[in-house]
Amino acid sequence: MISSFYQKIVAMSSAAVPSQQKIVCIGLTCLDIVQTCKHYPAEDSDQRSVEYRWQRGGNASNTCTVLSLLGTSCEFFGTLSMDEHINFLQNDMKKYNIDFSHCPMVQGIGCPTSTVILSQSTGSRTILHHNPCMPELTLKNFEQLHLQDYSWIHFEGRNLAEVLSMLQCIENYNDMLSCFQDSTDKEKDWNLVPITVSVELERPRQELLDLLPYVDVAFISKDFAQSRGYDNMSETLKNISDDAKSGATLICAWGDRGAMARTPDNITVQSPAFSPHKVVDTLGAGDTFNAAVLHYLNKAKLNYVKKRMSESIESNNEDYQRNIKRNYNIESTEWSHTEFITQSVLQAAVSFGCRVAGAKVGLKGYSKLEEMLKNTLDSSQNNIPSDM
Repeated sequence: MISSFYQKIVAMSSAAVPSQQKIVCIGLTCLDIVQTCKHYPAEDSDQRSVEYRWQRGGNASNTCTVLSLLGTSCEFFGTLSMDEHINFLQNDMKKYNIDFSHCPMVQGIGCPTSTVILSQSTGSRTILHHNPCMPELTLKNFEQLHLQDYSWIHFEGRNLAEVLSMLQCIENYNDMLSCFQDSTDKEKDWNLVPITVSVELERPRQELLDLLPYVDVAFISKDFAQSRGYDNMSETLKNISDDAKSGATLICAWGDRGAMARTPDNITVQSPAFSPHKVVDTLGAGDTFNAAVLHYLNKAKLNYVKKRMSESIESNNEDYQRNIKRNYNIESTEWSHTEFITQSVLQAAVSFGCRVAGAKVGLKGYSKLEEMLKNTLDSSQNNIPSDM
């Protein structure tokens, strides 16, 4: 049964529709307790740390932090504990202008916590994570979102059953949006654009492959790839593409080897890593890469939509149709909303992601990332194409 929030589509006027520039990241936030040590401690030893700090962590939460620093309007969506750490987490999200207004609040269960050991001698980061059975988001929670507010929805690969239901909701929304556009005033066609969906496959769990037939963009981690027996990025993309939907974009980052990706029409692009002069803090490097790529691709999408809308209005072509790549291989998914991802766009996005991640590794946390990337940001914004 289609929920009531879908019915709002047919009643919308163009004046009521927001600008659609927001990315929502769905997953976990937690408290990171970070200890920096000269050397990784031996078992049953006693040593002083060089530095100690608290910071907000969690993949989706970190991704929002970097998105906001890069200038993308974003929202974190996940359950929040109302224990003693809630003020710290909420104040930190406010500091980075991250919307968390739809997050369900949970009483009586503590905040997930990660104890992180950073080794100065090797640059390694070791994480001990504790989750006191914090409830995951449900489909009912997801249905409280106003999908017309988002151009992109990004999922952590977790909570599989509920996420699959959420993906089905987005698919239904996009399908209804397409029908709405086909049957009403053509001037409304570009006021509501289909939502692009991405997912991160990080943890070494085979069942995460079940998400691939329903997403437009997939970020595949080195850990996940190696858990599947793959030794490099090329092998990973080749094998995992068999599980993805037609027209999907696959992206694989591999630490100091950089990143590789495949376009919707199966062209491979690659970028080297951009290592800093000194490795300071690798915690969140993967989340930083993902956020930078999302930022670039979302900008490219919005520029693409803007140009096509302008062309449609100027030509006044009643027969103008979007060239959406149909997917005939997966019964439940009609198409992949990635027509804006060309070879040049994906190449630039992956290179940008590697540059931003490299800069972050040379910094403690995220606080100075925006300042360090100013020149990179200025040039990248100017080079994001508006036509494909």
